[in-house]
Amino acid sequence: MEREIREYALDIGFDDVGFTTADPFPQLTQALEERKSGYSWVSEGLLQLAYVADPHYVLPSAKSIVVLIYDYFKQAYPPELLNSIGKAYQSRLYPGKKRLFGSRLRLIKDYLQEKKMEVGVRPAMPERQAAIRAGVGTFGCNTFFYSPGRGSYVGIVALAVSGELEPQMQEASSRCPDDCRCCIEACPTGALYEPYKMDPLRCIAFNTYGPGNFPGAPDDIPLDIREKMGSWIYGCDLCQDACSRNKKRLQQKLVPDAFLKEMAPKLAPTVLLNMDDRYYHETIQPVLYGYMWEKKFMQRNAAIALGNSKDEMVVSLLGKAMEDPQEMVRAYSAWALGRIGRAKCFKVLEKALGREDRAPVKKEIRLALDSL
Repeated sequence: MEREIREYALDIGFDDVGFTTADPFPQLTQALEERKSGYSWVSEGLLQLAYVADPHYVLPSAKSIVVLIYDYFKQAYPPELLNSIGKAYQSRLYPGKKRLFGSRLRLIKDYLQEKKMEVGVRPAMPERQAAIRAGVGTFGCNTFFYSPGRGSYVGIVALAVSGELEPQMQEASSRCPDDCRCCIEACPTGALYEPYKMDPLRCIAFNTYGPGNFPGAPDDIPLDIREKMGSWIYGCDLCQDACSRNKKRLQQKLVPDAFLKEMAPKLAPTVLLNMDDRYYHETIQPVLYGYMWEKKFMQRNAAIALGNSKDEMVVSLLGKAMEDPQEMVRAYSAWALGRIGRAKCFKVLEKALGREDRAPVKKEIRLALDSL
């Protein structure tokens, strides 16, 4: 059975397969409890990881876990999207019916069900922990999972199944050099504060989609984080790209991804900032859906990126965004104008203050004016 599942999974495009028991993951429960202040938004809210550390929460009849590894770094990413959108998000690893990766997930689920197995995956599974225990890879100091020969640029799918499958058990381990701090030093916000430990509330990737969006997450992106987000508008690859274990992957010569090459100009922050609803739903959301379910979050991130560019040429775009119906977009556009800090920014902000009626936006405008 294990051989048949593996061969089918490889046939439909996955790159490695592992099996482990459906036993709980007590180390995950312990870690979440120890770092409760930073993880309450995910342990009790959206993904409920405090509960799904036990796979039986996902599937009461679970006896095994099938772990599927997908290498998403098989084609070259457009240079203009690097340091803007994380490689995983560019790779569209979504379960949607109209996405290729989603089709793979449905195929493997149907296959397992044809083998008379019940299958469970929602609300979430501890994917990295399952992959480690299934013996298909190791942890990195940056908390990412590393697949042999592929590095950390991989997607993981963990499926709880009712079938009894032969496990490939392995204790969690790492092949990071003991004295290596590349990922920690590459993190501008200090989210990686020591090996194998991260404060998600300071992670750039989290701040592109968490604040104001996830239940239990902060309402706003902290001021000191905004500046350090640089040009990132969705996700972040800094700790992965700095890793010596990923060096060969980053140096490989690959054929450009034709779809991303065509999409790249459409994903520029100058385009995203003032996009209309139709553009978002037809062009952006099918590609960058992930954790963002509303246009305003992508607009907010575009405003931050433009502010960090300090490019005077984008002031008019930010001025237009100061008239957006979304309070969030106006507030972060005000911050961006203050960040650019040109004389004409002052005029745009002063004019906006005269017509603004929302206190949070007025506060951002005044802070921006004070910074000029």
